[in-house]
Amino acid sequence: MFDRVKIDAEVHTLVWPNGADFDHATLHDWPVHVEPMTSMARKWALTRQ
Repeated sequence: MFDRVKIDAEVHTLVWPNGADFDHATLHDWPVHVEPMTSMARKWALTRQ
């Protein structure tokens, strides 16, 4: 999967084959964002069961 990551020429962010992309500021400050994002993902997972 990592071999297929591209750099978007327009906005200069990583773009995954499935269209996902992450703001560079989020990646830079990941330690600040990891817990809130993990919490949101857990809530989403519970709603899909």
